[in-house]
Amino acid sequence: MTDTLLLVGAGIMGRGHVTAARELGLRTVLIDDEAWREKHERHVAHFETPAGGTETHWLRAALDAAERYAPQGVVPFAEQHVLAAARVQDRHGLPGPSLAAAEASRNKAVQRALFAHAGLPQPEYAVVDDADRAAEWSRDRYPVVVKPLRGMGSAGVRRVADEDALRADLAGRDVAQQVLIEEYLDAQEFSWEGLVQDGTVIFGNHTRKVTTGPPEFVELRHQLPHVHTDQDRVDAQTAALVAAAGIRTGIVHLEYRDDGRALKPMEFAVRTPGDHILELMCRAYGHDFFRSVVELSLGREVGLPSGRPRTAGVLFLPAPAPGRIVSVDGVEAAADQPEVVRVGQKKHAGDVVVGLHSSGDRVAHVLLLADTPAEVDAAAEAVLGQIDIRVEPVDGAGSPAPVPAESPRIADDGPVVVLCKWRPDMVRSLLAATPHLHLVLEEQELAAADRSPELTGAARAVYRVGSIDSVEELTGVAVDLAVRGVEVDHVLSFSEDGQLGAAQLRALLGCDDTSAAMRAAVRDKRMMKQLVAAAGVPVTEWASLPVGATFADGGALPDVGFPAVVKPAFGFGTMSTVRVENAQEIADVLRDLPKSDRLRSGHLIVERFVPGRELHIDALWREGKPLFLHVSAYYVPRLDHVPTDGAEQDVPPTRDGSYMLAPEEHPELHARIAALHTTVNEALGIETAVTHLEVFETPTGDLVFSEIATRIGGGWVPDMLTARLGRSVFDTVATGLLRGDIEADGPAVSPYRHIGALHLRPSRAGTVTAVPTKERIEAVEGVLGWRLLKKAGDTVGFTHTMDWCLLVVLGTDTAEEFEALLDRVEAELTIEVE
Repeated sequence: MTDTLLLVGAGIMGRGHVTAARELGLRTVLIDDEAWREKHERHVAHFETPAGGTETHWLRAALDAAERYAPQGVVPFAEQHVLAAARVQDRHGLPGPSLAAAEASRNKAVQRALFAHAGLPQPEYAVVDDADRAAEWSRDRYPVVVKPLRGMGSAGVRRVADEDALRADLAGRDVAQQVLIEEYLDAQEFSWEGLVQDGTVIFGNHTRKVTTGPPEFVELRHQLPHVHTDQDRVDAQTAALVAAAGIRTGIVHLEYRDDGRALKPMEFAVRTPGDHILELMCRAYGHDFFRSVVELSLGREVGLPSGRPRTAGVLFLPAPAPGRIVSVDGVEAAADQPEVVRVGQKKHAGDVVVGLHSSGDRVAHVLLLADTPAEVDAAAEAVLGQIDIRVEPVDGAGSPAPVPAESPRIADDGPVVVLCKWRPDMVRSLLAATPHLHLVLEEQELAAADRSPELTGAARAVYRVGSIDSVEELTGVAVDLAVRGVEVDHVLSFSEDGQLGAAQLRALLGCDDTSAAMRAAVRDKRMMKQLVAAAGVPVTEWASLPVGATFADGGALPDVGFPAVVKPAFGFGTMSTVRVENAQEIADVLRDLPKSDRLRSGHLIVERFVPGRELHIDALWREGKPLFLHVSAYYVPRLDHVPTDGAEQDVPPTRDGSYMLAPEEHPELHARIAALHTTVNEALGIETAVTHLEVFETPTGDLVFSEIATRIGGGWVPDMLTARLGRSVFDTVATGLLRGDIEADGPAVSPYRHIGALHLRPSRAGTVTAVPTKERIEAVEGVLGWRLLKKAGDTVGFTHTMDWCLLVVLGTDTAEEFEALLDRVEAELTIEVE
């Protein structure tokens, strides 16, 4: 009879369990998130999903599956799966670590009590539920480490140096639920991965760690096997810890520090070790440890490695600073190294990183394998010099506040809203307009969203999807809302790459009746231009450049005239946008232009270059009528800021930013643009939305449509709009879209007639050595607002237009004063680099 294996979770790093079970001829039942169905379902007998993401949901799913399929073994993957697996093992009499050990693994205070009872060395500690008691215990022990009782991936672990820092840290935690405070040990950190059978350690491996150090100790490198100079002492101490924890059977992951005299445990887990450590063990020892774990779970004889191991390691690459990732370069060069097994990315261009505070904030990883530790170290250093992660600053990307974020103001009632993609500024503003907010977030956004629990906790539901553009996943969201009787009034997205998904969800929920072509036009510039041109709006000559297609007639390159511009059909900003002067340059672009990691489609559009002034129009529409409409002009067209070949180190010699054109000074232009905008909206089915439209005004005064997005403009645009409106543009948009009223609290308009913004950058690329101080910026009369997005030590480059440095909003009464203020700000507020 075929044995049945129940896997509680697998994800990516647990896929070895799926493979091992198949090779052992087992009937495998896998419980995992819906996002992993496509990867694993065809390799298992049954794939099931929990009803939600809490430990209770996993427990219910595991108990139900065990009752249906009667497994002979159970293997958990991650921390949230441990108790579910242990309760199934306990209820059905199956091999496992023991329910008591599993429960202890989920609570660091219980671990401390067990080790203290056994008389084993460990850090001094206290479990506290009061800041005063914490301060009293810590008084003569600083620095100390503060940890949540539960958690993984270094989340919530911080070293604090004194009482002020301790109280500030505790103010940001729910101390009433208790936290662990312990002695800080200044000693090398290791982990131990052991196989235990019936209480006996049958195999052990030691891994050396490199972390960021205090205050948060995020792991950056693992290397194994590490051999201690007194290996017998360390092995004896790990065995004693296993016995003290009451671990019976399974895999154990123990983190500890060792000063050469005593091993002091940090915490243990009875699950697959993270950070690819089990795979590293497989490669170093030439043995399938995933199979060994499955054999342990079934109570079978366990195969163990023999022979001399090699050295394996994993290197994690963080972003150099908080912000939105622009590019990750050098991956192919790194992958070509003989010691590199593979390079993987968790975050890609377009993703927002909020600094390095836990393992979920790391961008990429590199697995390494060589004969000796020295060879692995050398390969890791080489990789560090090859892979370059570039970021641009964005709002909300930075260190988490040491005190709790302000609780959002939540409306008493309002329409039902679904928001696609994470925008904390808009979440807060939408909650102030309605309590009925549902979020649809991509998996890669969850770490950032988790840093604002006051916002996610206020939402009625948070749906997780692998891709916001997945028709299958969004259909699942729509159906769930429908069968639960949720009647959705609005589906919104304020991110460019969430527009297609939001349009798809609107159609599924019956929130609009626009055509499929109109839904495609919110992102695809080709469909956008075709529909707009058909409505009689002037559009420059253009043609589609499909990538990855062949045609019977050979697919001759289109002729739109030159000069021309080639850019991604689904792009935004000046992403991968180039000017070409002839057909050969178009052919070169088709051959060489890389597709951004943020784009799934490689399709391009080529269009005739339009000379003249480039305008952007930012508006808020309700049922086809503008609640506000503001026309602004860029100082120079955005394409002028894209460096030419070989000039990536020099800032383009042009002023970066835009200025608002007051309607009383440009009445005819405003009237023409309002009429054009209305026609564009009708052509694309835009009725209730915020829009960012770009138009060219030719030297003869003609208006030529460029593109439109149903989102707030980027860069300095929100700051400039806030200055003009006299209130937060995010609050204005939320109330306007949901209530149709942007003056709920009375009109508030800026008193300045001339408002504009500057993006200040250094004169060349390099590392920032000095930036203007707050006092110096605010000492300039006429500065209405500013955001400093670079600090000393950050790098600045000019390979794209969105490596934001210092954004300054200015306001004056006259045009002459405005021009003088621009000159003064550029002269006085400088950024220095080396």
